[in-house]
Amino acid sequence: MDTDRPGDRLSRARLRQLQRLTSAKGRREAGQLLIDGEKLVRDALAASAPVTEILSVDPALWRGAPVAVTRISEADAERLSDTRTPQGHLAVVRDELSPLAVPQAARWQVVALDGVQDAGNVGGIIRSAAAFGVDAVLVGPGSANPTHPRTTRAATGAWFRVRIARSNDLYADLQQMRDAGAAIIAADSDGSPLDDLADNSPLTCPVVWVFGSEGAGVSAALSPLINQRVAVPIAEGVDSLNVNVAAGIILHHSQRLRRSAEIEGSSE
Repeated sequence: MDTDRPGDRLSRARLRQLQRLTSAKGRREAGQLLIDGEKLVRDALAASAPVTEILSVDPALWRGAPVAVTRISEADAERLSDTRTPQGHLAVVRDELSPLAVPQAARWQVVALDGVQDAGNVGGIIRSAAAFGVDAVLVGPGSANPTHPRTTRAATGAWFRVRIARSNDLYADLQQMRDAGAAIIAADSDGSPLDDLADNSPLTCPVVWVFGSEGAGVSAALSPLINQRVAVPIAEGVDSLNVNVAAGIILHHSQRLRRSAEIEGSSE
């Protein structure tokens, strides 16, 4: 539906409504979020995400778009963007994130975030989860808001390619998944070397990977639920890995082990 006509410009009242989406409270109350950048908007459209409106300094760029296109000025783009050099293309997306239902596949994987406070790290982990075949990302209390602009920007189009869910009680959600047969594995710098998973692998069953805060790691309150703790081996003298980097390595390792198990199973 191409609705770019000379009168389709942003009114002051509409600008004020959109500016509310730059805060967590405003996004929560409106049930909407803003995404920023031409590629991210195109990724959202390609994934049939619930985009309700495109805002652009160049509406002609969006001819044929399946949603309304509204012309905005460069000044309005700067007001709505949290980047230093806005591209001038944004979109409004309905926030349809919900609590997580336990996946129904035989062997599923979920990433659970426990107090990962940096929005860029949350977005990066979402991107890795989508890249390495994870079924869902569960964002627990204390973690950065998954609808934060830095989160969506760091996740890129992966934000629309993997299920993202919110958790109000991470312990209860992990307990539910453990009761459903999942192994709960936490990333921990004091855990067993990651390569040990190949010798006694729990990856033939459902798995929940838990990643904790950048400083404190996975909270002690979750300890009763954790079946195993794993660490990415690093060189001596290096304090630790960024949680986003560690998650990418662990999830890639998991994907490789699962593929090997599938190949071995199919050859028997």
